[in-house]
Amino acid sequence: MHCNNKNMRVPSPPGLRMRIIALLWKAGEEAFAEIDAFAWVQRWEIRRTWHTHTYRDTRFDALTACKVCSAKGRCPTGLPCRRCRGTGRVNLLEPPASRRPERPSGGRS
Repeated sequence: MHCNNKNMRVPSPPGLRMRIIALLWKAGEEAFAEIDAFAWVQRWEIRRTWHTHTYRDTRFDALTACKVCSAKGRCPTGLPCRRCRGTGRVNLLEPPASRRPERPSGGRS
């Protein structure tokens, strides 16, 4: 908007605003093209506005606090929690940690 000689607001030409928005959107698309392509290949969530792009790895949705150690990573005995392996969080996409240590493959037991 601009003002006339009586200091009254006069709307800008209707197409000018849309052309500026389209130009800014195109510039943003060109500036973020490589990063967007990488995020798309990684299957990240991409949120776009005309001046920012936000990326989020959806695998974070699978992380939850460990209920065994109350997300502290240690049991009351002071040892690392077996359920979360001492991290304080559990990935719901991974199978739970086994109670027995893994045996090395090959050889005799």
